[in-house]
Amino acid sequence: MMQLRRPSPPSERPSSILTLDERVQPEPVVRAVKLSKRYRTGSVTVEALRAIDVQIEPGELVAIMGPSGCGKTTLLNCLAGLEGDFTGDIWINGASLRSLSDRARARLRARSTGYIFQTFNLLPTLNVVENVEMPLLITGTRGGEARKRALAILDAVGLSDRVAHRPSALSGGQHPRVAIARALVNRPAIVFADEPTGNLDSDSARQVMNLIQTLNAEQGQAFVIVTHSPEIAERARRIIRMQDGRIISDQRRQPEWVSLPHDAIDDIAAGE
Repeated sequence: MMQLRRPSPPSERPSSILTLDERVQPEPVVRAVKLSKRYRTGSVTVEALRAIDVQIEPGELVAIMGPSGCGKTTLLNCLAGLEGDFTGDIWINGASLRSLSDRARARLRARSTGYIFQTFNLLPTLNVVENVEMPLLITGTRGGEARKRALAILDAVGLSDRVAHRPSALSGGQHPRVAIARALVNRPAIVFADEPTGNLDSDSARQVMNLIQTLNAEQGQAFVIVTHSPEIAERARRIIRMQDGRIISDQRRQPEWVSLPHDAIDDIAAGE
């Protein structure tokens, strides 16, 4: 009769059969330690961030919530490397921002991060594909390769039939999709989004979040989204709540998931 043996302790087992919890966990994409940020307005000092410790893991979909003035956009900008005057430290893909020059920090941002602005910041004199390929051209990607990658990501967000349109010829719901494509075109490890649905109607906002959820699942980038909307936050797997420059709760959860078949993205892009 075969006898069952007691499993060996982790130190005696080959790494190939270690349990999931025993395996080495991946490095965070972004990590902040004792992060503080002050603003001065005349004689008044505003404590925008107060000794925040936080990290974002690969592939996470995170929402940051809180009342106006709580520091959530300041935190987003610091984590994205857009703010330089802070105390504590921030690491992006293991690189300490405090140890980098302004030029090296800009290269790191271009290589490792994407950013979706609330007003999307599309250049009005460029068409859709030119807007999307711009981050690649800035970082030295050759024109043909940049165009190929821009067209591929535009197809992924359902805008392959809008590549020659200028922003003024797009619908309101198509602007955020161009901004999402531009943020993803350099294949970053993490995408930051500041109220990406804040200027949209509820139906367009829902469609944008459908797209973000799908791209997060299919392409694996982490997303960190600042939002005032509980409906948008419910779509995240993690909700960070802030108040007075501090994180007051950090909840991992099972999100509301809307499955979005790839061939349905074209309908979303057309506003159907």
